[in-house]
Amino acid sequence: MQNVLPAWRQFLIFQSPHQLLSYTAGTGASIAAGLFLFVGLPRLLGQQTIPPDILAGTLAFCLAVSLRVPYEVQPLRWRVTVAFPDLMADRIARILAGIDYLPDDRSQGRTLYRLALPRSLAWLRWRECAVEVRVQGGDITITGARIAVRHVQRALRQA
Repeated sequence: MQNVLPAWRQFLIFQSPHQLLSYTAGTGASIAAGLFLFVGLPRLLGQQTIPPDILAGTLAFCLAVSLRVPYEVQPLRWRVTVAFPDLMADRIARILAGIDYLPDDRSQGRTLYRLALPRSLAWLRWRECAVEVRVQGGDITITGARIAVRHVQRALRQA
């Protein structure tokens, strides 16, 4: 597997303003809910609040862990050479369908798969999550989100 981004670009974990905005909104909402649970709820129940140093440490840990999501959608490229590329492409399509990736666009040996999300979560749809499967002769090139490409690779190796 090969990372599609240049080395200097891999440190800029967000790939687009939309990705940064939706990540910030989701993380901000989660932080607000967490602060309500850990600060507001004990006060409402007449209990003692959690000390600020524990809250700050928990918040820093949660922010660090949440950065894994944008890291997992950084693009990777994986090339496979097979004897029957059409059969392999069908198998890859089934694997991607198993993790809710549906074909969105097909043209000249190239299929683009996008993550299927309910309408209420459409604001979370990042174009960076897309996976492209390109068939050229006996080569199949899979380019897309790190988590999806690794899932396809693992599923094909286990078969």
